[in-house]
Amino acid sequence: MPATRQPLSVAIITLNAAAQLEACLRSVHFADEIVVVDSGSVDATCSIARELGAKVFEQEWLGYAAQKNVAIDKAAHRWILWVDADEEVTPALADEIRTLDFSAAGYAVPRRVYY
Repeated sequence: MPATRQPLSVAIITLNAAAQLEACLRSVHFADEIVVVDSGSVDATCSIARELGAKVFEQEWLGYAAQKNVAIDKAAHRWILWVDADEEVTPALADEIRTLDFSAAGYAVPRRVYY
């Protein structure tokens, strides 16, 4: 890990994501903090997130951008990786993120979409 590495928050907004959330959270275990902002799930989303170490905040749905802004406000760190609840960070991407020196203004992540 580079000496200049900055702490990293992962932010996820959710609604009834229990079926896929565990895999998502396990894939980002390398982060210094995981923030989940839930908008009223009636399944086990919040309990799964808490069990796996995420900080969970409940917020009535404000709209996509506003909900993400709530997550930004709740994140403790300047660097934030956005992940959807149905996405997983690959081990290769996790390794690459761990080696970043965070010297750029931001980073883009190419995505692989499976249908």
